[in-house]
Amino acid sequence: MASLPAAPSAGVLPVIPGSHDFTSIVSRWAALVLCEDFSKLQNCASSVPTQKADGFHLLPIAQNLQSTNPDIEKLPGYKVGIIGSGAAGMFTAMIFDYLNDKFEGLNVEYEILEADDKVGGRLFTYKFPEKDPEYPIGPHDYYDVGAMRFPNSKVMARTFELFKVLEMDFVPEPESEEEVKNYDPKPGNLIQYYMRGINQPVLFNGVQVVQKEALKDIFEPPMSADTFGIPHIPADVRNKGAGDLSGDPIKKVLDVYTKEGAQAFWDELRDKVDPYSARQYLAKEASYDYNTIEMIETLDFGNRWYDQAASEMVLESLDFDAGQGWWCVEGGASQIALRMKKMVKAQTAFELGKAVTAISYKDPTDRKKLEVTVEGESTIRTYDAVFNSATLAAQQHMQLEGLKLNWGTKCAIRNLGYGASCKVGVRFKTLWWKQNGLNITKGGVGKTDLPIHFCVYPSYNVHDSADKPGVLLVSYTWSQEASRIGALISNNSPSDEKKLRAVITHDLARLHAKTDDKDEADYKRLYKIIDDQWLDHYAYNWYENPRMAGAFAYFGPQQFSNLYNDVTASDGRYMIIGEATSAHHAWVVGALESAVRGVYQFLCTATESAPPEAAVWKAYNAYNNREIPGPFGPIPEEWNRPKDVRLPRDYSKDDRKKIGENIVPVGELLRMGILMEQIRLRQGVDVIIPDQISENDVTAILGEIPEGVQPSVPVSVAA
Repeated sequence: MASLPAAPSAGVLPVIPGSHDFTSIVSRWAALVLCEDFSKLQNCASSVPTQKADGFHLLPIAQNLQSTNPDIEKLPGYKVGIIGSGAAGMFTAMIFDYLNDKFEGLNVEYEILEADDKVGGRLFTYKFPEKDPEYPIGPHDYYDVGAMRFPNSKVMARTFELFKVLEMDFVPEPESEEEVKNYDPKPGNLIQYYMRGINQPVLFNGVQVVQKEALKDIFEPPMSADTFGIPHIPADVRNKGAGDLSGDPIKKVLDVYTKEGAQAFWDELRDKVDPYSARQYLAKEASYDYNTIEMIETLDFGNRWYDQAASEMVLESLDFDAGQGWWCVEGGASQIALRMKKMVKAQTAFELGKAVTAISYKDPTDRKKLEVTVEGESTIRTYDAVFNSATLAAQQHMQLEGLKLNWGTKCAIRNLGYGASCKVGVRFKTLWWKQNGLNITKGGVGKTDLPIHFCVYPSYNVHDSADKPGVLLVSYTWSQEASRIGALISNNSPSDEKKLRAVITHDLARLHAKTDDKDEADYKRLYKIIDDQWLDHYAYNWYENPRMAGAFAYFGPQQFSNLYNDVTASDGRYMIIGEATSAHHAWVVGALESAVRGVYQFLCTATESAPPEAAVWKAYNAYNNREIPGPFGPIPEEWNRPKDVRLPRDYSKDDRKKIGENIVPVGELLRMGILMEQIRLRQGVDVIIPDQISENDVTAILGEIPEGVQPSVPVSVAA
């Protein structure tokens, strides 16, 4: 999360024009996926109102749903369970704190059940302990095992709004020697992150290239087959950079939008991009042969990265824009988690070492209460709602049969991909990479086809003395390369890792040594320096953590388009949240968005048993009216129906004028999803049986149609 590789080095791709009110192309894609999924139900029987709307069969669903028990004068409040204290879990608690303060009488009480002995989840920073008093621990003797860098862009705006709430101030980079002397960022401050630095080495196929300048979008010489002497590559692509080769097919997809329009673009994405892995797509659309694709993948990302869906590659590139640069957190990303924990008002709500083993509805027919079983506890906990922020892999280890999840949701929990990732940090006696003729002084990353893959030079210690101890992220790997080096990582790191140390020492020396040195004197020199200065290390394999079983969501072909609606499905009482359940998976912003979505789902259902004047209605309507400021609002934009889905063409032009252009209220797709899930649970089936839908069931789908406007297809109600 927030630590994925940068986009291919093909330059900044333009944003799709005409994206209306959508900041993110990924969110727009998610909204269309949701629309199509809901439309399948509405089109399958006459008992569901069906109106043709440019391929989607959706009618507006009202914001002001009717209360089923409007005579209640006062509600006692709500008790909810939050599973997991990572970004999504703690942010859910922060949202409820905000709503409780803003809407008197809401009274949402929460408990946070964390299986680990610390909060933060993948906001995890390892701080080296002092083992030798000759080398005392300094303020930068740490590295981020999880999230480590954050692009300040429109897509990531909610993350930076959270930083503002947490009082995490930007500290500008010093420009003069005097400013460097006075440069003193405090833990939790945001400092500049250098994606590229001067003199960073690149080593592939035994050929080393040193990037003398920190150019933003260009490698010189290019990351090409010619540069590294890679054989069996066709002549017409040998001298092209890997980023350009992967970027060209993406630009062709963009051309579909600019030349043929929005609908053609989404059709292209759905039918010709999403069904394929990135590897298959590059072979099919770009006509690259096996060796060329292997070369591009190796130079840009690493082995098996192109097993992900081609749509992921395309949309990430279109959405990717660092905006106002990259930033990291002084003291490590765990500072985010610590500040979030401190801001949560109910400190006693945190319960560590509480592993959830089972979740079910207390009454399968009523479904108004949920029961949660915690390992080692004889008493079952009862809640009005549960927010499960555990990774999908961890949820697979829970007993969820009592939730009556549909087949699609169970498939999503079982099948949605999680990427492997490993990191190894080493504490050295000196910052040797700044000295010894290497002069790597401004962060950046070294890349190689050796097992360490990426060597990341920290941005937080660029102003530290090179003669004092410091930490280097010597290896950052994902996919198959993470699996390979992960086999050398002990569950009790740094113990039992003699082989890992030997591999890393060799690879570091090879990456930094001159390759034109015939007698390998430079390699031997650097090997000795690295080995002699090694003080301590810590390695981490995210797949070996039983509470995670993976680093970040990594969707395969057609997984997002087919399973996104299922993994976010909710009746408003049980919500699956976390970065994997967001359009912006693999980023902290995805975790935050999922929490907002989950809270809105809860509010939507809570209004059903509340009188119109209740606080829960006020909170619910505040989201509908876009009155909740960031980071606690607004609802993630994929849950607002895109303007491309226009009025049903069965309405007359006069009727369209009466309804107006903005026919779809905020959060409509969330309300649609809750309604569908409630109908399914009442029917007790995996897929809704349309002929068994009652008149009350379909009323909410019709929503509030203005006076004088009637749908042209009558609703037939099953007996």
